[in-house]
Amino acid sequence: MNPADLVTPSLVNYCRNFTTIVICGYTKSGKVTIATKLASQLNMMLFKSDDFIDYVNRENSLNMFMNGVIPYYNRRTPMIVEGITSFRLLRKGIQTNTFHPDLIIKTKCNESTIKHFYEKDGESSKIVRALAFNGGLDKIWDEYRSLLRDNPFIKPPQYLELETTLPQYKYHE
Repeated sequence: MNPADLVTPSLVNYCRNFTTIVICGYTKSGKVTIATKLASQLNMMLFKSDDFIDYVNRENSLNMFMNGVIPYYNRRTPMIVEGITSFRLLRKGIQTNTFHPDLIIKTKCNESTIKHFYEKDGESSKIVRALAFNGGLDKIWDEYRSLLRDNPFIKPPQYLELETTLPQYKYHE
């Protein structure tokens, strides 16, 4: 299964109704592939959070990402925002009332598939750390959803979930 195959004509047509789309999910879950194809099909600007990683000061990465995205968001420039940092951007956007997307597309992928892609990419040594990191993403996602529920003045975004688990690992866990 190629995540690009999930970008169907019906998904593209549905996404035409939105100005700001966030694609988030676990590491190695197909976010970049989906976002790149969707941005191309919709002719929308694409912000990849990996492009904003500050390897010297990782805490600065979110600020760099926000400073890259927010000016375009404030001008209502049609955009797709992708990456693991998107979880933190969503949470921070509510905390600071600066960023509220129209649509969130979240990839859903099990650990067996994630392990497969780390091994395929020759990064087996990163698996344990990545799975722990993904647990942290779940915590941030839950905090975001809680903040969203607790703030009646923010319109909740539309939400889609795309299953990116490889077929051979669907019932593996």
